Amino acid sequence: MLQTDELLDAWRKSPVAAVPPSEVVLVTDFDGTLAEIVPDPAQTVARPEALQALSRLVRVLADVIVLSSRTTGQLEQLIPISGVRLIGDSGMAAPRHAHKSALEQFNADVAVLLERLPGAWLEVKPASSAIHFRGTNLSGEEMLAFIQPLLEGRPLAGYLGRKVLEVHAPKAGKGTALAALLPGMDPGGVVCFGDDENDRSMFEYVSSMDVPHLCVGVSSPEAPAHLFDHCDVVVSGPEEAAAFLNEIVGWAEGAVQPAN
Repeated sequence: MLQTDELLDAWRKSPVAAVPPSEVVLVTDFDGTLAEIVPDPAQTVARPEALQALSRLVRVLADVIVLSSRTTGQLEQLIPISGVRLIGDSGMAAPRHAHKSALEQFNADVAVLLERLPGAWLEVKPASSAIHFRGTNLSGEEMLAFIQPLLEGRPLAGYLGRKVLEVHAPKAGKGTALAALLPGMDPGGVVCFGDDENDRSMFEYVSSMDVPHLCVGVSSPEAPAHLFDHCDVVVSGPEEAAAFLNEIVGWAEGAVQPAN
């Protein structure tokens, strides 16, 4: 685990630390980043110190965004902080007719298939579906092979995460969502946090930006290979991620001049 002075040093050496806080956009994942992964996603809660950091950052940064594969409705319950921009379903737009129809047919077929697999269950979301299999003994590769026949011939793709398989239109996801969102915001700097496969495209996009940026990977024993290749800093789990967020709080509040 990184010590406080190491976290502070990592932040101070970041090019984003030279940008006025009012021009910095912060983007963070939720599960595995702001909150620990638990067997039942319905029992998940954010770390209190992470929520406290977001509640303070939203007052001093250009924008604070939580970009998650959860639905926006779930995020509203999990992050009750006014001013934080909550983007659910990995920022994917409502699917076009062909993708919507394919997703609905996939959901019907996979529901029947999962009846033979105790411990796995289907979550239906507006633009995607998630097959949770933490309650099974299957590896990610085995789960993907189990589902793959239902994807063939359909305009859908399966993406493995931490004991979850996300199914949606190919090439959709967090990187695509940020590429559509951030240029119009014209940020002076961008910081992003993530822990899982669906954050890879976010890391790739943010690391390619011309403005000062910092990608923070949140590691775990379940992190896939090379996930953090585009990250500038890697912290250990949500506890250390929250500590890093609070280092940013200290910098941002210290840089903001109090109103007369």
